[in-house]
Amino acid sequence: MAAATNILSGLLIVATAASCIPQYHRLLTLGPSTGLSVASVLIATLVAQVQAANMYYLFKASPLMESGAPVATPHSARDWLNLFQILVQWICSLFLLALVIYLPTSTPPRVLSKKVAVGLWILHVLLFVISIPAGGRAQDLVFTVIININATIINPFFSLLAAVAFFFQARVVPPAGQPNALSKWTLGFQCFTFLLLAISWPFRLILPDNMWKNGPQPALYLGWYPWVGWATVNNAILATGQGIMLLLYIRRAGLDSSISVIDEHRPLLGSDDL
Repeated sequence: MAAATNILSGLLIVATAASCIPQYHRLLTLGPSTGLSVASVLIATLVAQVQAANMYYLFKASPLMESGAPVATPHSARDWLNLFQILVQWICSLFLLALVIYLPTSTPPRVLSKKVAVGLWILHVLLFVISIPAGGRAQDLVFTVIININATIINPFFSLLAAVAFFFQARVVPPAGQPNALSKWTLGFQCFTFLLLAISWPFRLILPDNMWKNGPQPALYLGWYPWVGWATVNNAILATGQGIMLLLYIRRAGLDSSISVIDEHRPLLGSDDL
């Protein structure tokens, strides 16, 4: 069972990277990044960075978590594959952000300028880098405070931001027939990949049984989501968002096609009247 799970995890890592290649190719071929929201891409990158920070905290704290830990000690092959999955998602999102920042846009960003986006990304990285030496050793009180703040406040906040990001994205999608960095293939491929990841994470990042019983409040919040559930929730949000964008793209393309057919027949109708 473990070997089969590891093989599937490896395949999902490859699929994650492969799902981004059509988007990169379309951007580089098209030239401008028209159709992609700077704010939406930045949020996706920050969410991926938060996930990378989560894995760092889990790896560092696992030897001292007396009530059990989602990451084994010593680290198993499953743990390393999970870490690689998170890192691949972060690298892919970071490269997309770099392309969106570097390539020109036909219209100014509506929500966030590129300079502000770069500044926010740098600030987020610096805060995480500073927290590493500030946290000290895994057994120190400061590290305990940092990891609990990350689990109970930062994780839900960025999951909420991931949902909000698609409202920004929906605002900048151009009509069909105009240059667009998105396509039904890029959206569909990524939606399917994120959906597979959301389904797979509960079987890959597992909360020990004794961690479900900590505290009087519902275990779903106190245990599952802050420590391991964020991976499932974030990917489910991304899959839902890409699916909604795919439906919007198909619907807009259908409406524009109908309008163009009507416009083509208007001269013929006019000539019949004459």
